[in-house]
Amino acid sequence: MNQEKIELRVLNPRGEIKAKSAFSPSPRIADLSGKKIGLYSNMKQGMDNFYIVFEELLKKKYPEATTMKVSGAFLIRDEDAEAMAKEADAFVYGVGD
Repeated sequence: MNQEKIELRVLNPRGEIKAKSAFSPSPRIADLSGKKIGLYSNMKQGMDNFYIVFEELLKKKYPEATTMKVSGAFLIRDEDAEAMAKEADAFVYGVGD
């Protein structure tokens, strides 16, 4: 009886995911007074209510702060984030669901 060695190779159907390099977040802004805050929304139901209340609370604490609203897809595109970063001092990324 001839016994040949059989070798099985197990493959991961998901493939390999290469980890991205980690980076440090930008430093926090000490004071929002006079700053422009970008508000990003994916336009899902309820986001408008969230930002209405957010703006009211922001104005109470920082009357000189202004806001700008940007709407788009669930995942913010790089070009949208870069454009907002040029115009706003900080931004809130809020998505409904």
